[in-house]
Amino acid sequence: MLDLQNRLVRMKKHLGKWARRRGITCYRLYEKDIPEYPFIADLYEDHMILTELASEAIQSRRDYADWKKQATEIFRSTFEIRPENLHLKTRFRRAEGEQYEKLAEADGLTVNEGGLRFLIYPDNWLDTGLFLDHRNLRATVRDSAAGKKILNLFCYTGAFSVYAAAGGASLVHSVDLSARYLSIVEENLALNQLTGVSHENFRLDAREFLAQATAGFYDIIICDAPVFSKSRKQERDFDVLRDSPQLVRDSLKALSLGGVLYFSTNFRKFSLRFDAKTERASIKNISAQTIPEDFRNKWIHTCYEIKHAV
Repeated sequence: MLDLQNRLVRMKKHLGKWARRRGITCYRLYEKDIPEYPFIADLYEDHMILTELASEAIQSRRDYADWKKQATEIFRSTFEIRPENLHLKTRFRRAEGEQYEKLAEADGLTVNEGGLRFLIYPDNWLDTGLFLDHRNLRATVRDSAAGKKILNLFCYTGAFSVYAAAGGASLVHSVDLSARYLSIVEENLALNQLTGVSHENFRLDAREFLAQATAGFYDIIICDAPVFSKSRKQERDFDVLRDSPQLVRDSLKALSLGGVLYFSTNFRKFSLRFDAKTERASIKNISAQTIPEDFRNKWIHTCYEIKHAV
């Protein structure tokens, strides 16, 4: 495993310098950089989330348990992570229509990004809620938020909502089906002393919310759509390929004439099936500028900037 260790030592030196120059304390360290070691390692200050990308080829090895134990120790020791601060996860290939479930009920921790503070729960779900690949877009939203009415669909734990409020938004609406996620939105706003900002949570399906939204009301809409979602509170499951065209149309109806919709998804096979000319909209793929440097130009999301056509 010398090749893995050498790679991690190089990345520690390179990314450490990059992060210190930019004041970044939460970033991606490793993502399948060596195919024989299919892991993703994310640093959240003095904690590491190490996720194995499960494959039959790896897990069928006779020495799999020892192999994983050794690899894990190399990650931990190279980045000097205390054993109790290492969070191990396994990401399996999902069947069509399958989604990840809650893993545990554990305490969260507070991390910093862009001068703001966020609660994350490394052990409770596969994802933390502070999605590192959207660091650049969050900054864009904050920089343009002053005096704007902002809608955050599929808000999860509200990182975009916090950035919008910190940027001086006149109003922020956060929409998600999970009561627990929405409670974390409020906790994150309180952490940053932003409870005085006009903010409201809506525990609704994003499609249902848009169907009743006031036309032309919002100046910025963020829609970081999941690949698939199902809930007893939904009339039907959400599928990003099937539902994104109508989602974009309804978002445009709720958007002011000078407003902007940021539509994003992590579905690898995604392309927006939307006739911009017919719908009288302008669409720009801004994925390249929204993917941060620590992802080293690897595909992680597709992001569009969508506006009403002039």
